[in-house]
Amino acid sequence: MPVTHLIPIIFINLSSVVHAAIDLKESYIGCYRNISSTKTVASVVSVDECSQECKLEINNMIALKNGENCNCIERLDSAVASSQCDVPCDNKDACGGSDSYSVYKSKPRVMHDAYAGFLYRQAGYILVILPKNYTLEMCAHFCFETNHTFFQTIKVNNCSCFENPKLGVGLVKNQLCEKCNHFQNEVCNCYFETYQLMNTIFTTRFQYDFQRGVSTYSHCRNRNKGNYEITANCPDGCDPGWRGDSCRERDCSSGGGDCPVGMECIESTVNGNKYVECVCPPGKVRNKWYQCEVFRKNIALNKPPYYSSHRSVNERMLPSFLTDGIYSGYFVSHISDSMPAWMAVDLLSLHCIGYIRAYNRVSSTEDMLSQMDKFVVRLNETLNTTSQDDIRNQTNLCGYGPENALQDGYPMIVLCKNSSLFSQFVIIQQSDEKMHQGVTSLAELEVFEVGCGCDIFNEECEKPKCTEVIEMVQPSSDVKILLLSLEHFREILLKLHPNHLSIRTRLY
Repeated sequence: MPVTHLIPIIFINLSSVVHAAIDLKESYIGCYRNISSTKTVASVVSVDECSQECKLEINNMIALKNGENCNCIERLDSAVASSQCDVPCDNKDACGGSDSYSVYKSKPRVMHDAYAGFLYRQAGYILVILPKNYTLEMCAHFCFETNHTFFQTIKVNNCSCFENPKLGVGLVKNQLCEKCNHFQNEVCNCYFETYQLMNTIFTTRFQYDFQRGVSTYSHCRNRNKGNYEITANCPDGCDPGWRGDSCRERDCSSGGGDCPVGMECIESTVNGNKYVECVCPPGKVRNKWYQCEVFRKNIALNKPPYYSSHRSVNERMLPSFLTDGIYSGYFVSHISDSMPAWMAVDLLSLHCIGYIRAYNRVSSTEDMLSQMDKFVVRLNETLNTTSQDDIRNQTNLCGYGPENALQDGYPMIVLCKNSSLFSQFVIIQQSDEKMHQGVTSLAELEVFEVGCGCDIFNEECEKPKCTEVIEMVQPSSDVKILLLSLEHFREILLKLHPNHLSIRTRLY
């Protein structure tokens, strides 16, 4: 769905690029279960045709599904093995699967995920010295590979990545991007209008992803810890999991390919080209924090939000921002009233809620950040959205946010203590200690159903392992039984109508 409220992007000296046939080998990124599209085309016959359909889009990635569906995308998540993208286009290009997308880089990137402009550079970072012909995307790639959430303006070829940006006033206006002198189609610098001399911070988690088979730095044996650089050769050889003269090629035959714990190193062939991938076990996906999780869809996306009140000082504070799929902490939903204030999303139907992820606003002070300390998540089947009553004793408790709220860019995850409750509304409130303030905001709220969730979002499944087996029984009567065989389970019994019984087993 096209986004209409993003910061405007202005490109300096960015002439239109003549479309060239896409290089399938270099452009392939991977296979994914989840994307966010700005444009869709129902049917194409090749990856190149999809690339041409998206040539006027600001974003630079395309995703193909089911052998013909073309998407111009701005975000992607939930990576799986390339073998799950097994449906070719008419010309035999790899074009996704029935429920997965083959993702390609269709052209050079001309915009970046700028977070804010700050007067000072951030400290506490790791550093890599980029080659003279660097691009800003090289820095994004390095910081994403090393699992960092932020990077900042490149200074004298120095690319620095960090976590936890310092509190301070961030400045945001129109984003301006400049081309590289050495690569006329690539961007080397982006900043906010009138703030060119300030340090720009960028986020890595949402708009970027890269092929994981080749590293951005040399994994030389006996290199100094924290030393990141590209060398022509490594005299002492490569670290386990790496090979090649510069030790940048992932090697599945050594050290498990240096894949994270819980992932397997595999070799895949896509469009006749070989790639090395770190993949999660069957039934799970790799998220943007390089962890495996059970795939679930955000059921709050683009669902209607409601508020006890809404403060709208400018175009950066609008009700729709709570569930619009945009995570920028400068575009927020803001409540401000003296009653026990709340914000909520209507899921439009009943669901068993497993957990939520909330993204905070950009906070310039500790007081602003602490407004969401230990926030409360509530659930209910119904909600009178016009009532001024105190709803705290009229709803069910899901759980509490972290003791200390996190800055924008990090998800605050709340696991529901009782995921057997059927709920249509998910409600966010400040803690009882903060309730008197009656003022707070969120950039985004994600809601996920419970399921076979033995992963990072289900703390009670850390010890027992689970597998999901589905058996459908079709008796002669109008009864259907869905059995989910788990090592740790419970049963939820719901009578839908007199002649139809649905039995669901859910994981606590």
